[in-house]
Amino acid sequence: MRPGWLVALAFWPTVSQANPADYRFEAVAPIVERGVGVPLKVRIWSRTANAAIAGAEIRDAYVDRSPEGQAGGGLPAFFTPSLEYGVYNFRADLPTDGTWALKFTARLFGEAQPLPASVVFKVVGRLAVAKPPSRRP
Repeated sequence: MRPGWLVALAFWPTVSQANPADYRFEAVAPIVERGVGVPLKVRIWSRTANAAIAGAEIRDAYVDRSPEGQAGGGLPAFFTPSLEYGVYNFRADLPTDGTWALKFTARLFGEAQPLPASVVFKVVGRLAVAKPPSRRP
């Protein structure tokens, strides 16, 4: 009997366990304007490869005020397609100012279990717009 099958078995690709510490979920623009259907952009980074992760399956997205201690009463968030590599777009109603958390589960390629994610956004009434310099005649 040849021991070659033992070597082949040792190098057989396996599905790894999802470790939340291996991935970072971050807001592309952490400050957004209050309103209806506010666009929220999230980037998923692999800490081990130091690269953006594309092709994640997103489920159960919602926003709530848990960063301010108001757990419960979340509002739904909707996933929308993105053309940017590793960036995931959402739309949600953010009716009041304050700190909101976008929560969802992400199933990443090659991981056996989905990862819970929470990304914090600061919601303001109006975003400050830089005024163009005025010219005197």
